[in-house]
Amino acid sequence: MHKGIYILAIATFVAGTVEFIITGLLSMIAGDLHVSVGAVGQLVSIFSVVFAFGAPVFIAITSKMERKKLLLVALTIFFFGNLLSIISPNFIVLLIARIILAASCSIVIVVSITTAANIVSSEIRGRAIGVIFMGISSSLVFGVPLGTIVGEKFGWRMTFALVGLLSLISMIGIYKFLPKVMPQPTIPLIKQIATLKNKNILSIQLISFLQLTGHFTIYTYFTPYLHSTMGLSTKMISIVLLVFGVAGIFGGWFGGWSTDKFGGNKTIVFNLGLLAFSILLLTFAPKSMISLFIIVILWGGLSWSISPAVQDSLAKVSKESADIQVGLNNSFSHTGIALGSSLGGILISQYSVSMNALVGAIIVILALFSAMYSFVLNNKVSVKTN
Repeated sequence: MHKGIYILAIATFVAGTVEFIITGLLSMIAGDLHVSVGAVGQLVSIFSVVFAFGAPVFIAITSKMERKKLLLVALTIFFFGNLLSIISPNFIVLLIARIILAASCSIVIVVSITTAANIVSSEIRGRAIGVIFMGISSSLVFGVPLGTIVGEKFGWRMTFALVGLLSLISMIGIYKFLPKVMPQPTIPLIKQIATLKNKNILSIQLISFLQLTGHFTIYTYFTPYLHSTMGLSTKMISIVLLVFGVAGIFGGWFGGWSTDKFGGNKTIVFNLGLLAFSILLLTFAPKSMISLFIIVILWGGLSWSISPAVQDSLAKVSKESADIQVGLNNSFSHTGIALGSSLGGILISQYSVSMNALVGAIIVILALFSAMYSFVLNNKVSVKTN
């Protein structure tokens, strides 16, 4: 595996950390800047919105720039976004800093994925993309807790100082080890969106949207689920979430390996089916910690195993616009995260939290139908080609 892949994984780890790190610092920031916890929570929402709708625009604007140079520029902006967060005198400045961070983060993650696919042979492309997603999932498992610990010990501003330092290390690694990667031909934004008229591309994009909508319908409210159905303590819930995250890291690698071994389509269909089944099992509250951990390991691993296969499938069906499709896929993904969290909030206010698991599983099954439809379209294309 090209050493540049691991450098890109570190970069996505750093970028991914800054997205959700606010969740562990809500009370600290609210107290220091004299605003409500709810207001600080909007910093997560604004990040997702800028990321979701900005990624395609930013990728279009920078489409002519050599990719190594673009990553260095994006990480430089990312560094100054963290610097602005550190010195923020009030909530408005911190909000502006979050917008800067979201914009630069979207470029780092999208370009890292497409660059990883371009600097390795097609035989190991799935594994390369899987390593990148291991970096993203690792940011949730280790980056956010680490940032929270630093915030509690030294103040929330030092958390952004740590992320800023890590971004500098990433820049050095990219400068030294990543080869130059030329950009793909420029495609206007309107034509980018027009690519979704391709039924195959749209069905693959909908896989990510529906999968993450279903996933976050229950995952966002997994803590109250564990409280109400199993009566777990906060400490035990933390252990369960850690196991979930570690499973997600290995899931990213497994998804990449499976894609290279069996192909993206088969990996998506098989893993989505198991994912829907594992979430559905949560509807019937586990009777023991052993059964809970089995479900959580399956759920966590499978939820992160699908993204590498989706990215690989997009790269194959849209070779002339792979960068664009990865950017659009991040938009579909973040929209799914927002919709799933909102839908889950509505459900938990009206029904038992187990209903979140049932609805989440049903939505993932819809993602499975979209994957099967894409599989059929791919087979038709293959027959025509042959």
